[in-house]
Amino acid sequence: MEEILITALNHEFHGLGVAPNGRKVSYPYTLPGDTIQVSFFKKRSRKARYLWEGWKEKVERPEGLCTHFGACGGCLGQHIDYSLQCDLKFAPIQKLFSDGFGFTFQTMPAEQSFGYRGRMDFSVFPGPTIGLRARGNFRRVVDVGTCLIQADNANALLSECRNLLSQYPEIPWDRRSESGGLKYITIRTSQSETDRMVIFTFTEGFDRQEIYQSFVSSTKEALSCEHIVFCFNRMKSEVSAQGESNVVRGNSYFKETILDKEFKIPFDSFFQPNPKGFLPILEFLEASLPKESEALLDLFSGSGFFSHLFGERFERIHCWELSPSSIAMAKETLLARFPEKQIYAEVKNLFQEERTEPREENAVLLLDPPRAGAGAKVMYWIKDFGPRDVFYISCNPYSQGEDLKSLKEVYQLKGGLLVDPYPHTPHCESVIHLQRKI
Repeated sequence: MEEILITALNHEFHGLGVAPNGRKVSYPYTLPGDTIQVSFFKKRSRKARYLWEGWKEKVERPEGLCTHFGACGGCLGQHIDYSLQCDLKFAPIQKLFSDGFGFTFQTMPAEQSFGYRGRMDFSVFPGPTIGLRARGNFRRVVDVGTCLIQADNANALLSECRNLLSQYPEIPWDRRSESGGLKYITIRTSQSETDRMVIFTFTEGFDRQEIYQSFVSSTKEALSCEHIVFCFNRMKSEVSAQGESNVVRGNSYFKETILDKEFKIPFDSFFQPNPKGFLPILEFLEASLPKESEALLDLFSGSGFFSHLFGERFERIHCWELSPSSIAMAKETLLARFPEKQIYAEVKNLFQEERTEPREENAVLLLDPPRAGAGAKVMYWIKDFGPRDVFYISCNPYSQGEDLKSLKEVYQLKGGLLVDPYPHTPHCESVIHLQRKI
């Protein structure tokens, strides 16, 4: 058994040290001043590494940490002072954009560091076990009684789900014997805590099993939420809240209110998991959007979030998104909100399909792509045909920076904001206003 002293932290909240062989190493859940015990491990087909075996010395931690912290794959930074978390997140991003673009973000930390998430996806394993995947081990689930980063009313629903499953121990999907059927439980709540949804994800065909109707009836009795949706997908699929659906109670969507505007969010649609923490970005957009533009181009539009908030400024609204249910909801809500405007909402795979739309001269482009970024096809289309003003919102400023390299010749960065809607994780959100060079 050998020892490693942790001397620093990186932007992923990993503690850094030097192994006995002189190699730099990193370990989660550690702090500077910790000494950990490691053993040397080498397999013929793998790189040699030092496996963490336990603590030799451990510096003092804050009080009130989640009992699951260090086991589940959710939070990585609860043991780190929150102001330091922000420094660790923001500093390398600032350096990346300073070095690459001569640009500096404004920054804003979160006002609320616990109880902020409006969506949590829990894996269900035999036992029954309801929880989150263990860090570094997808096959193991850490049983979670209470999650501190989701709201209290969501934890109450989690408890109701646990009580329900205790009556049906045969329901959880056993990935080895391929028996049962329930793979995931997803809890979605509005920030006003007035609209709550629970989504059960089953294997295909579970609705034909003898126990199904009994479970439906018991679910209605056991859960207090406004909406319950059962969905069904492939046996081998490890995706939650996706597939053919059956509304057991309420609607296939829940409602959220942001900036005094109401949204209908389909059960299978992405929506900002911390709307309150995202407000500074919306305020940045509200202040920065040009006052006199005719068209809004909304790429990766989801259910029309940005178009719904800011569409009143424009005569024409174009939405493009891969999810059919999201586009259907975008079209429905935008036509209802702006009956006098021209609304175009189209299902499109922006990563693969060639874009053939003509250039809109007097338009504003908003894009909010997935974590991996917008991709080359989208960025080259913006370079050639994009309007004067572009606003790029991102949940991964590193992929955002990579995308923007292709626009350096034709666009300049006018302003931007870094915010932290996800305390205790290495993730943050950014928005950048780009303007075409004359």
